[in-house]
Amino acid sequence: MQQRILFIFLSLLTACSSPQKAFDDQDYDKAYKLALAALKKEREDKEAQHILQQSLENILEQQGIESRRLAGSEGPEAWKAALDINIGLRKKIQEALVFLPNSFKKEQYTLPQQAKSLRARLFSHYFEQGKSDLASAESTGLKQYAQQAHGAFSKARLYSDTISSELDSLTQLAFKKGIIYYKVEIDAPFDITYHWEIGRVFENLEDMSDGFLRVAVDEPVKNADCAFEIRFSSLDIDIDEEKGDEDFNKEVAIAYQTVADTAGNKTEVPVYGTVEGNVIITTKTKTATWEIDVSIDALTPNCGLSGDNFVASARSVIRLVRTSGDQRAIPEEYLNVEDEDFMEEDEMVEQLLEDLYEQVVRAYF
Repeated sequence: MQQRILFIFLSLLTACSSPQKAFDDQDYDKAYKLALAALKKEREDKEAQHILQQSLENILEQQGIESRRLAGSEGPEAWKAALDINIGLRKKIQEALVFLPNSFKKEQYTLPQQAKSLRARLFSHYFEQGKSDLASAESTGLKQYAQQAHGAFSKARLYSDTISSELDSLTQLAFKKGIIYYKVEIDAPFDITYHWEIGRVFENLEDMSDGFLRVAVDEPVKNADCAFEIRFSSLDIDIDEEKGDEDFNKEVAIAYQTVADTAGNKTEVPVYGTVEGNVIITTKTKTATWEIDVSIDALTPNCGLSGDNFVASARSVIRLVRTSGDQRAIPEEYLNVEDEDFMEEDEMVEQLLEDLYEQVVRAYF
């Protein structure tokens, strides 16, 4: 009984996922895929060949209409969508020809011609747009136009069927004209203790050079667009302390006395008394604060940045425990506590510089 139910279930499942069922439901893309899968298992499956032929014919008709509509629209996005449809249809035809070798002769000729026309149209659009943006860059001196031109030329290259020395030359020219130059100067504090550390961290700003940005730190730059001056204040170290004072008392055996019972037996009996102790806990907080002022001089219209102020702080907290009086009255946690040491100043400086560096990077790069 169970085998019969399983057989019926599998039969229904197969019917629901059959190429014919998908075709009857006018789901031609699904019918095409199922027929193709069936033919890969059984190459001589005539029914699958028939459905593959018919489903692809319907796909070509439907998507061909959409492709022609998009091709007749204005704008490169529509043309790109039409080209994507064209590429997808040609891929389907190539897959089907393995099992239908003498089919779709017309489409094998017309689709590549349509693709060639769309690619030529896209190339021309982006090439002309790039030349227009490059002309705007040269007439206004604004590098954003050169960057846009480089983007347009790069897109044109995607649709070029031949190597174009003119396109290569214009792409390189647009890139060169689109580069923005930052000149960064570091003004360290009068105290020279940490000059080397400041330079070591902030020279990494040169690593921000990428794409259309070039950064030079403490080096001369010709034709810079933005001049940065990063001025460090003196490192400020402040130590605050708070004291907590607590008294403790406890009953303990302070002596022993000898007592005898009625039988004359002697025993030692403790004599209890109260002992007192004192704990003073000093909590010290060392705070290191460093501030930088970033001023920016726009040397050309291509610099749209403004200066700002950045502050970083690092803290180190230690606890010092001092006891007095009778230690028997003092809780164990306060006894034999070793003095703590502040974080090394060099380590605090490292944290501050890394923090300040990250703030500057987030703000300007």
